[in-house]
Amino acid sequence: MDIITTAIVMSRRGEDEMVEDDYEILEPTSDFSSKGEEVFSQPSIVMMSFRKIVEAGSKEMKEGYWNTKFDRTGNAHRVWIPDSRKEFIECVNTVRMIMIRDIDEEAEKELKEIDKKLKKKYKKFCLLEENDWKNAPSVLKDRWKKEGSYLRKGFLSQSLPYAFEYIEEEVKAAREIVQAISKLLKRGYDYGEIGIAV
Repeated sequence: MDIITTAIVMSRRGEDEMVEDDYEILEPTSDFSSKGEEVFSQPSIVMMSFRKIVEAGSKEMKEGYWNTKFDRTGNAHRVWIPDSRKEFIECVNTVRMIMIRDIDEEAEKELKEIDKKLKKKYKKFCLLEENDWKNAPSVLKDRWKKEGSYLRKGFLSQSLPYAFEYIEEEVKAAREIVQAISKLLKRGYDYGEIGIAV
């Protein structure tokens, strides 16, 4: 027997008098049947993931921030708006993770080169931040500490400018990774069956 969600809405006239023609039967809105396009396969997962990349990459890349919204009664609520750059980077990392079995030698070489350049930039930003800490006056160091920034060798402090510059470099690297994976798909994998041009 099918599960049917039924809602009966009745209104009252007077105290106890029910009106029989004031009811409505609501059918369930979800369709529980399986659709042919929802097949679990590597090509469909890759296509879905690439859609996410396109969505995330086509938006303005902005840092996350707090926004204040008001409800209908006038109460203020702080809402976190996520960093669209980090969302894009994570979408690209997810596709890379999903496609690990499909990576050929050429793509592997290209991806390793991108990773190598990104690590080099990270080390460069760490050294620049370390030099800034060493050369900064004590008043500035005290202010940074009050803001929660401390020098940790090999790490970037999230509230100082080098961390923001590094995120921009990560976005550039993520775009290069998407290009490398797109070239991989073009080289002839079996994704044509779901509409990905090969």
